[in-house]
Parts: sequence; structure tokens; C-alpha cells
Amino acid sequence: MLKVKIDKIDKINKKDKKEIRKKVIITGSVPPPVHGSSIYLSNLLNSKVKDEFEVFHHDISDHRDIKNLSKLDITNIKLALKSISGMRKFVKEKKPDIVYIPVASNFLPYLRDGLMILTASAFSNAKIVIHLHEGSFFNEVFYKNSIPPVKWFIRHSLSKVNTAIVFSEKLKENFEGKVKNITAFMNGMDLIPADPLKKIHKESEDKFIISFCSNHYESKGIIDILKSAPAILKEFPKTEFHFAGDWPDDERSTKLKADNILSESGIQNNVKFHGVISGKAKEIFFDNTDILLLPTYYPHEGCPLVIIEAFAKGIPVISSNETGAIPEMIEDGVTGMLIDNKNPEQIADAVIKLIKDKDLRQKISIACTDSFQKRFTAEININNIITTFNKALN
Repeated sequence: MLKVKIDKIDKINKKDKKEIRKKVIITGSVPPPVHGSSIYLSNLLNSKVKDEFEVFHHDISDHRDIKNLSKLDITNIKLALKSISGMRKFVKEKKPDIVYIPVASNFLPYLRDGLMILTASAFSNAKIVIHLHEGSFFNEVFYKNSIPPVKWFIRHSLSKVNTAIVFSEKLKENFEGKVKNITAFMNGMDLIPADPLKKIHKESEDKFIISFCSNHYESKGIIDILKSAPAILKEFPKTEFHFAGDWPDDERSTKLKADNILSESGIQNNVKFHGVISGKAKEIFFDNTDILLLPTYYPHEGCPLVIIEAFAKGIPVISSNETGAIPEMIEDGVTGMLIDNKNPEQIADAVIKLIKDKDLRQKISIACTDSFQKRFTAEININNIITTFNKALN
């Protein structure tokens, strides 16, 4: 009899808990276009956050081409005004406990984000949590180079924020002195880790696939990779370089540079551009990749998802030793190799070293999948998000 009563009480408590779930408004864009932040937000909306909280999506997507991001045009102005007015309507209607807003590091996008923060603060009692999907650009460039009225607006809007999320301890500098609470944790992805030993069957005389997967900005290191290719091909003529991603409209000069390098060096037969890939094509792309290159000095780089994808596949990554959270994602010589920015010679040396040393590739590949499972899974990331929301509420 007592057990029956306890069971009934448990059911009632569970029902009550479900009915009084805290409300969360998640603000942000979802694909298309495809870029790191839109992918992350889409995954967040479909995660177990919606089991812990009552989730509402404040959709501020601009589904035009990626070239329109941060561009000053009529459509973006209309979308920004709609985002701000939509936030006011949303918070008054839903009465959220938390409002989550990813923030940008350029004036126009941050003007929108800052006004959404102020709107959420003015028309609700919600705790505001912001998420910076970038590196140090917010403080080092955007804030420090802004004129005094803009600096005031940044500080004023951030003063309404309860918690800011960044990718690493070092990147907390972006919000120190501006936001009450700052927490740091890496991105995560819902991927099945591969068997790293399957990647290590090749000998140095075999054909190696060296890949790059990102939008083709010069600051992502694409020209440096092409400049490194002749030295690599001199040692290993069968090597192929595969590039996945789009050429943004404002990178026409970069494409011209790439075309000139290809024609002058005569390496066209060893280079293939795949364009934007997704789904099965992307899975095949990574399955065929032996080494991933991301020698990025892109100013807005944060915690690149492509590195996490490579880790899950057991692919050694060669990337920057001074950009975003990358130096804290990759342990040099353990889960990949870190190089200086704008240095094709170091790219070539790192690739040649990995091709020559099968044991080192095996050691790194195993460490990559281990690091993915310990630090970069979607479950770990989402648990950190849930913990952050609960701490903000408390």
C-alpha cells in the first residue's frame, strides 16, 4: 500500500516538474546558408535542451547566400528591425526565464544583438545568456577600435547580461569587466567516432589525400596551402589536395591568386575543388581524408567545427598556433600540429613529417578520437549549456 502511494507521488512530482519547466528563448539563425554558428544553433534547437526546458526559437535567419552576412542593405536592415521587434513581442508573450543570444563582433550585427539584449531586459525578467562563437576579435578589434559612443553601447548592453559563454579560458578576456559571469567550454558535435586504426594503413609511397573544408577566404589559409603544395609534391608526387567550400563574392581576388598559383606551378592535376558539400558527400570527403589543413588566421575564428569533425574521424589536423580557441583544441604533436600563420613552409614541413612517419600518424589519430570523446561531443557541450542555464537561473 505504501509503495503504491509513493509511486503515485513520484508520478505527480514528475508531472508537476514537466509542467513547470523553465522557458527559454533561443535566438539565432539556422541554415541555409551553412556556416559554423547556424549549424551549431540548429543542433542546439534539436538537442535535449528541449527536454529540460520549454524552448522557443526566435528565428533571425537570412536565408540568402553567405555573401550577405553583415552586409548593409535594405533586406538586412528590415531583418534587424524585425528581429528586435520580434524579441519584444516574444518575451512579452512567452514570459521566458532565459533568453539566449549569440552575439557578433561587427558593428551592425552587434547593434542588432545589443538592441535585442536591451529589449529582452526591458520587457522581461529573464536572465540573458550570450554566446560568442568567435575568438578574441570582439575585444581586441571590435571593442578597442570602436568610437566612444559605440563603446558605451557595448558596455551598456552587456551590463544587462547575466552570463557570457566563450570557448576557452583565454577568451574570457572578451567580456571581463563587462559581464557579471563568464563561462568557457568548447563546441561539440553529435558524431560517431571512427576506428582510428583504419586511417593508418598507408605507407609513404601511397597516394595521400590532404584536405581543406571551409569557406574559401584567404584568411582561412587557402593560398598558403596552395603555395605549400609544390614542396609536398616534390617529395610525394601522388599526393592530392581536395578543397571543400564556397568562394565568397568578396574573395574574387583570392580566387584569382589561387588560379595563378595553379597555372604557374603546374599542380592542377593534383588539386580538386568540390564546392559546398553536405550529407553523404561530406562523410565520404572525410573518410577519404588523411590529413586536414586549416592554417587559419580568419579574424572571427573561434572553435572550428571542422576540427571536431576531423577528430571524430581520427584525422590529424594541422592548424594555427595563435587563432581563436585552436591552440586549446589541438595539443601540438599529440592531437595534431600547430604552425605559425601565413607560413607555407611550415605547412609543407608538417605534412611531409606526417606522411613519412606512419607511427606518428597512428599515435595522433588515436589521440584525436580519444580527445573527441572526452571533450568535443554534443552531449558534453549540451550538458554545459544546460548547466549554464541552471546556474543563471539560480
